[in-house]
Amino acid sequence: MVAKRTSAFLPFILILIVLISASIVEVSAANIQYHVDHEWAKIWINKDGTIDLQYDLEMTCDEGTIRYVDVGQPTQDFTVGEAKDSQGKALKTEVTSDQNGVRVYLSQPLNSGQSVRFVLTTNVGQMIWEDQDNPGNVGMQFIPVWWNAKISDLRVLVLFPQGVQQKDVKVSPDWDNVSLEEDRLAVYWERHDLQPNEKLTFGVSFPKDFVTHFEVKKKEFPIESIGFGIFFVVVFVIIVAAIVVTKRRIKGLREYVEPSMRMETLGIKYGLTAVEASELLGMPPTKIVVMMLYSLLLKQAVWVTSAKPLLKLKVMEPYKDGTGPAEKPLHYYEKSFITSIKEDGGLDEKRLADTVSLLQSTVEGKLRGYCREDTIAYYKKTVNEAWNQVSAAGTAELASKAYDENLLWLLLDDNFQSKTGTAFRDRTFEPQPYWWWFWYNYGYHHPGPIARPGPETGTTTPVPKIPGSDLANNVATAMEKTANSLVVNVEKFTNSILPPPKPEKTSQEPVHHKASCACVCHSCACVCACVSCACACAGGGVG
Repeated sequence: MVAKRTSAFLPFILILIVLISASIVEVSAANIQYHVDHEWAKIWINKDGTIDLQYDLEMTCDEGTIRYVDVGQPTQDFTVGEAKDSQGKALKTEVTSDQNGVRVYLSQPLNSGQSVRFVLTTNVGQMIWEDQDNPGNVGMQFIPVWWNAKISDLRVLVLFPQGVQQKDVKVSPDWDNVSLEEDRLAVYWERHDLQPNEKLTFGVSFPKDFVTHFEVKKKEFPIESIGFGIFFVVVFVIIVAAIVVTKRRIKGLREYVEPSMRMETLGIKYGLTAVEASELLGMPPTKIVVMMLYSLLLKQAVWVTSAKPLLKLKVMEPYKDGTGPAEKPLHYYEKSFITSIKEDGGLDEKRLADTVSLLQSTVEGKLRGYCREDTIAYYKKTVNEAWNQVSAAGTAELASKAYDENLLWLLLDDNFQSKTGTAFRDRTFEPQPYWWWFWYNYGYHHPGPIARPGPETGTTTPVPKIPGSDLANNVATAMEKTANSLVVNVEKFTNSILPPPKPEKTSQEPVHHKASCACVCHSCACVCACVSCACACAGGGVG
């Protein structure tokens, strides 16, 4: 009889234990304060019905010490890929004890006033569900990790399977932007200043033919059909789950610390050329054109036949078809530049202006969905690293070689002339006969030029070494003279170029699907995906 009474109270004893544990965690978590600088999520919807999920997280510790971050996952059906910090160092990971997330251990404890940033990649199953409100479609609902802290910057980018077109897609809420990413249709949302534990839901729906597997919602059974004993157990489990969720929210910071390294797609836009970076860094149109010319001279795609009073160019034989050899292919702006060269070697100013406009629009397109500020900072850092290579060279010969190889990047520096003088203050510059820019700059703009090579044959004529100060003045003067000899009227040419397109706002009128169905179409995604992921899996915390 006593045994039966004891067993009857056992569930309540367990609940009491869980409550006490939660209160202990609350006291511990209270010692940690933090805020999330950014949370960027990138999702690739795979053909097999899974998703690759990448979180790019940055967090600042305001009080206490953070040693690990727990990043919630949309379902328990996930496989951990890798985690790396902002320095590219691999971080240790493990699945959290509740199987709802990934614990990422920081490379070193994060103390008050310090920030951390890292990227975590996982593959998640049971995310794509049959869309019952849109026959023939499947849908996905995604709720980014929420935190017991404010989030300054939240971004979500979803890439559909290859072949999905914009007309096939329904979203909720309306997207902030739609574009092509990695040759796949991508939709993008951005939100700011989220409050602690604030949850946002993003849904997409598209034709089911683009995936080979998706989940189907099972028929629900009425509660009356469940035996009372089983019902009691279910209620108990729900209560315990609710307490665990509450505990995780109380821990907030404790379970999830967001890392500090940016995703390529939503953070820094890597892979721009020096010419493209010149547009990003706000160089004037004439200097951008000079950069294009230098880029073509470097490839020996064109040759300067005359520099005064206006520039005259000759297209070299391998590039007359507009492509060039496989080892030195032309970029889109170089191809456009070549089309502006007239038969007499002069430049068609309208086509040249169109070339600059093409560069502007292309760079803006490449930046869509990326952080402009961080991308600018990255390419300024690239310029500084190029100077470091020149300065760190042990000999004049090595410094000259590094200067030549990095010249297009070095030219992006506003202090190019003074830094050149500093880099070669106690060195002479040692040009080589085949160095394209030396022959162009020195041969055409230096008083009493020495013999220079022809465009095809080159030369073995000895070249005198140049004092560093002369080198700086020579290259800077050549840049200026080249810019002034491009066109008849530099000011008129500059004014003829359309201003670069403004970056698209992250908050704007819906681009597509303005009808009310933009919300209705995702009811299935909410009903289905919620079952597997939305309720208890996406919270984050630190510890």
